[in-house]
Parts: sequence; structure tokens; C-alpha cells
Amino acid sequence: MPLLPCRLSRQAAFGRAYTKSRQALVVRAEASVGTIAATLPVIAIGGVAAWRFAVYGQLEYITAAMLTNYVPKGEPGPRVIQLQGSTRELYYYPKSTLQVTVVGENINKGLLEQAGLQAAVPTTAKTQSPANLGFAADASVDAVVSIGAIAGMSEPQRAAFATEVLRVLKPGCPIIFVERIPGGLPIRFIGASSFTLAESFLQGWKDRQDAFELVEWDVALEGQDPHAVGVAVKAADYRAPILSRRAEKAAEKAERERVEKEARKEKARLPKKGFDKVAGNLMTDD
Repeated sequence: MPLLPCRLSRQAAFGRAYTKSRQALVVRAEASVGTIAATLPVIAIGGVAAWRFAVYGQLEYITAAMLTNYVPKGEPGPRVIQLQGSTRELYYYPKSTLQVTVVGENINKGLLEQAGLQAAVPTTAKTQSPANLGFAADASVDAVVSIGAIAGMSEPQRAAFATEVLRVLKPGCPIIFVERIPGGLPIRFIGASSFTLAESFLQGWKDRQDAFELVEWDVALEGQDPHAVGVAVKAADYRAPILSRRAEKAAEKAERERVEKEARKEKARLPKKGFDKVAGNLMTDD
């Protein structure tokens, strides 16, 4: 049985389907004043920790629903790249999942791979920039999941990521994203990352009709800790632009410089070899 096509369907956590996203977002924004008013008693009674716990629970529900509903299902099973996130998400993938590769600069490789065993989802972790998907072959991935990773990228990294994700995704398959956006209460950043993703970036994806056949998102937790929650589906007939040789050489040079920089950092962490040198001199004197 082939993998099911990556089609969107209406489900509660994602919100109502709509075509005029700006109008829908305005309607939700008008209700955000009431949301803030309802939040204040929670903060007053339980403090910031209680508020963060309540928000965390809602966000977990939303993330679970997104992965459950929008990661392709079927046999032989999907291959997924997850950017950032934690061990929790591994329990939300379809049981037929063949492989989840978690990519991030500050992830715990051992913990993630152990959690993958417990969740019965084969998991590999790569400690590197989530914008770098060079390990994956062209059109080999059934879903790319970003849990706050795009928000944490620089503008050049986001541009590189867009190119890479369109390369590795199979035609008609989704990027699933849960990304913090500007707005909400100032306390949302206490003990958390301050990176956010402007909705204009997602609108840029929506405008790229040559690359994406569908880009849809809703705003969750608006007025408190707003997140853009949605999908961007790679166009079935997408054709990657042919890079010039000059551009290829520039990319190769940048990668070489990155590898050399990492090698220098690793070398700097090694113990100094002064002792070996002194020992060598003593042996020569003898």
C-alpha cells in the first residue's frame, strides 16, 4: 500500500479551514483582549510558573494533533526530518514511521535515540544546524517538522533552509511547523527563547506558487504566547532552479570553511601537547 498523499483535512487543533487567512486572523485578534483578561487570574493565583504550565499543555496538544494528522501514514511508512523539538514529539508520530532524523545544534543525541526506542520509532539525531539538510537525498523525505527551528534561524539560514527543504521533500509532502510569532504577553520569554518568526515569512512561502501548492496556518494561543501552526505542501510539479557553477563553488567553499572552523574548535578543546614535547626532548638528551 503506497503512502497516502499529503492532503489537509479539517481537525480541531489546527482550527477551521479558510482561504482568506488575514480576515480569519483579524477575527481571532479581536478576541485576544478577552484571552488576556482570562489569563491574569491564573498568573495572580499561581504565578508565572502556573501560567507557563497551562500554556505548555495547550501547545503540546496542538503539536500532537499536527503530527498525528499531517504526517503521511501507510506502508512502508514515512521518513521524517524533525528540526529541534524534544523527545516528546517522538510519541506522536504514526507507528508505521520508518525513520525520524532529529536535527539541531543543542539536542541531546543519546536521550533522543533512547526515547525513539521507547516510542518504537527508529530515531537518529544529528547535532548540527537545522538549516543544513545535506545528509538527505533528493525527494527522499515524507515530512519535515519544525518545532521552533525556523524562528531561531537567521535570514540567510532561512533562505538556505527553504531551498534544502524543497530539495529533500517528496512532491506533495508537507513541512509541518509550530513557530513562535511576535505578540502576546512579555512574560512569555521568561526562561525561554526570544526568537520569533514574522508571519510575513510564511506569506512569502504562500506567494511562491511554483514551489508550494498549499501554505496554510492558524494562530494558536493568541494574546498569550502566539504560535503559527500549520503546513506548507511542496508542489507536485516543483522544479528546483539550476545553480550556476559560480554559485555551486561558493556553496562548496562555505561548507569547507564551516568544516575547517569546526575542526579548529575541536582541536582547541584537546589537551596541549607540551608534555609530549618535553618528554621527547628528555629522550633525545639521553
